[in-house]
Amino acid sequence: MNTHVDWSGVRERVIAVEEAERRARGREPLSYSLFEPVLTPAEIAEAEAQFGVALPEEYRTFLAEVGAGGPGPGHLSSLCRIDGNWGWLDEGYHWLLDPSGPFVETEGWAEQQRATLRAAGYEPATQDEDTDYLDDYYKVFGDAGEEAWHLERGRGAVIISDNGCGMTGWLIIVGPHRGELRDRDCATNPPYEPYLDANGNRHSFHTWYLEWLEQRESAAR
Repeated sequence: MNTHVDWSGVRERVIAVEEAERRARGREPLSYSLFEPVLTPAEIAEAEAQFGVALPEEYRTFLAEVGAGGPGPGHLSSLCRIDGNWGWLDEGYHWLLDPSGPFVETEGWAEQQRATLRAAGYEPATQDEDTDYLDDYYKVFGDAGEEAWHLERGRGAVIISDNGCGMTGWLIIVGPHRGELRDRDCATNPPYEPYLDANGNRHSFHTWYLEWLEQRESAAR
């Protein structure tokens, strides 16, 4: 997942397909930049130092060669610095990475919750139909229970795209599946399912982004 990839021409291809779609709809040419400015090596290193991690190479090179945010599956969150802190800006919320542990895959989520509750001296009750112990988190952590639960569920990953209607894409930063993408549907809480290509293989950031671009180009033609 960490092999260097060549993003040359991708930014121009995205802009070209956007312009083609605008012409087809009889709209005026773009009067603004589609992408956030690229990040410098120093800015990327600063963000990595803040979180104490190395970003997946495919995403790292995207930030440096294409943009810090902009068009993509749904819409890419922007990695930016606000009030001195780096985070991912999505719908006005500045998400921070919790690098304290690996991202917990869906099949391991129930056990992770039980481990957290037991570490706090509480034996969890019967899980609900969504494999959650949220009520127990309230009992252990009080009013902070829901926030603690949500923060733990997204630990080791960042929200990378907003697809609307509660659909979000997540990029794993920490753990054995670092560099892979997960799809989250709030209507089926909490599963985070891998994004798969046409052959059933798990997407990396590069294959995920290029598949979206190629589909847009095909539709525009």
